[in-house]
This record gives sequence, C-alpha cells and structure tokens, in this order.
Amino acid sequence: MIDLAINGVILRVNNKALGAVGDIPVLGKTIAEWVGAVIRAPYKIVEWSSVINMIEPLRAAVDKSKPVTVVLFSDTPLIGQETLSAAVKALMEGKGGALALPRGYVFKTSYLFETETLFLKAQTGDGQFTAVTDSESLTKVTEELRRRIIRYHSSGGVIFTDVKNTYVDCDVIIESKTVIEPYNFIKGKTIIKAGAHIMPGNYIEDCIIGRNAVVDSSRLYGSSIGAESHVGPFSYIRPNSVVGSRCRIGDFVELKNCVIGDGTKVCHLSYIGDAELGRDCNVGCGVIFANYDGKNKYKSLVGNRVFIGSNSNIVAPVTIEDRAFIAAGSTITKSVPSQALAVARARQTHIPDWKGNVYAPPPESARSAERSASSEDTRTAVSFADGIIDGEGSDNPQ
Repeated sequence: MIDLAINGVILRVNNKALGAVGDIPVLGKTIAEWVGAVIRAPYKIVEWSSVINMIEPLRAAVDKSKPVTVVLFSDTPLIGQETLSAAVKALMEGKGGALALPRGYVFKTSYLFETETLFLKAQTGDGQFTAVTDSESLTKVTEELRRRIIRYHSSGGVIFTDVKNTYVDCDVIIESKTVIEPYNFIKGKTIIKAGAHIMPGNYIEDCIIGRNAVVDSSRLYGSSIGAESHVGPFSYIRPNSVVGSRCRIGDFVELKNCVIGDGTKVCHLSYIGDAELGRDCNVGCGVIFANYDGKNKYKSLVGNRVFIGSNSNIVAPVTIEDRAFIAAGSTITKSVPSQALAVARARQTHIPDWKGNVYAPPPESARSAERSASSEDTRTAVSFADGIIDGEGSDNPQ
C-alpha cells in the first residue's frame, strides 16, 4: 500500500566498475526500482555526490506537506520494509529531525527546510544494507532477491523441486499446486495457473500458462497456452501466439503470430506462422506454412478437423475449410473446399535401367578390386578427385 505521508528520494550512485548501479536489471526490476518498492511511496531520483551540499536538490524533490522523507541509495536493494518502517516510527517518536541508516536516511521533512547544509555520506553496510559495488556483490544481491521470490511463491503452495536452480522474476504470478522443476527462467509478466507443470529447461517470458498445462524444455515469448495443453520438448513459441486447450505442440515446432484451436495437434518438426487453425486439426511432420514472399507476410486460415499430411507446404494466403484433407507432400497454393481431398504433387515416375547414384561412395569390394587391378586395365570405375565412385566403366584414361 502506498503511504501518502512519505516523500521518497533515491540517490543515484555511480561507480567505476558498474556505472549507474541503479539502472542494472535484476529479476524483473532495476536495482533502483527494487529500492523504490521498499519505500512504498512515490519517489524521485536525485544525483548524489558526497562532496556536494545536497540540501537544495532534496528540497526540490520533496513535497513539503508530507511529514516524512525517506532517502535511500540506489545501490542497496535488500533493505526490508519492516526495517524501514521501524526507522520511520523511531524518527516520529523521537525529538530529532534526522535518523541515519547504514545506507540511507530518514528525515522529518521540516528538518530539510530548516537546515542549510547537508552532506550525505554513504556508509559501508552488510546484510540488508549490502551495496552493489562490483560483479561479485551484484551476484550476492541477485541470489538473495531470487531466494526471497522463491520463498514467497512457496508459501502460496507452489512446489519447487530445486530452489537453487530456478529463476523467477518479481512480477510473475504463479498459482498454487503448480510444479516448477529446475533450470527454468520465468520472466516478465508471466502468469502460471493452478496445476501447471513446468518441466526442466524452459525460458518463459510474458506468457499465460493455463491450468494443468505442461511445458517441457521450450522457449515461449508473449503467448498464451491453454488448459491441459502440452508444449515441447524443444518447441519455440514466438510472440502473439494463442494455443487453445488440450493441444499438443511437440518437438521442434515453431509457432509465430498464430492461433491454434482447441484439441489441435502439431506434433513435430513444423513451422506455423501468421495462421489460424480451428479445432481438432492434425498437422503432420515437416509441415511448413509459407507466409513470406520476400516483401510481405500473408495469413492462412484453416477450419475445424482438418488433416494436413506430412511434408506439406501451405503457401499463404489460402483458406482450408472444415474437414479438408491435405495429402502428404502437397504444396497448397489455392484454397481447399470443405471435406475435399487436396493432392498437389508431381506424379511419381520411374526411369528403367538407371545407373544409380554415381556420386555415392563405392562398396568396399569395389575399392579392393580397384587397388588390385592392373595399371594397364583402363576399364575401371570412374575416378574423381574425391575418390572412386560408382558408375559405368570408361575406356578413357583419367
């Protein structure tokens, strides 16, 4: 809850190792935003220097009508709200106008307008007052914030099977009875609903994962996965994709800017981009939605209960209506009517007495024969720079 009686001020800290420390992102917030969240009040950022009188910058940053001003350094994100609340209480109950913390200050706002000189020193702190000064301290602070986030979700009924190897951003929402296995990175504004199972090795950013859904070893960005759907392993869900309920998005499947209807299965080795698929469709192995002509992107529409055979190409823009069947190996460039069988491939042709694959390596028997053959015998297998290959013998010496 925002405390409207408090002015918040964050002192921007720069150091040689990391530059503007407060601008470094950690688990979904910058370090300065982590500090601001502790203040629980609107805050302003003021450039800090230990050799400059800070009274005028502070006066310009505060509302004189608010009785308390909290000033914290931008490099100290671990300060607890209970610690800060206790400091504010102690200040208001005491007679002094200022209370120094290891890495900050609490002022009665009236004090800032009564004094003319104020040099703010940055003291060395530890624990909650640990400052980020280099890569090592940044790692320690990040680890503590990560543990706090995991503890928060664990207290709400989320099951983490390996708390040491799971990374969850601060704004992620995870409902109870969700299982999170190790080596997962859950980022941004992601929402994971009850009963979902996040198996090992995922990167999930700004997504909605539905109830009882399973995500396995995949990459998901800015998309929605419906209830009881299964994604992965090794799926790539690109932004603006919506996967319905009870769907199967399998291994090495890439989705981009598409809608997948309830119950539809795209099991392996396929690309679907800029398309809408209806309910209960089946997309075979190796299917490609060709949505790009080199300049523009085009959209394809697929109805309900459509079967798209393996190794088919859907060349946008086309419409495939309900219950159509696309034969394997077809390249579809025209719309397909409802319940039609579409076959779009060359008729198979056999050429008799073909000499075989003349570029294949020879069998071992041919190599042995070639090595033992007389140098005067010119009718041998054809010789090329990369070795002996199958083919018709030649009378011409090489």
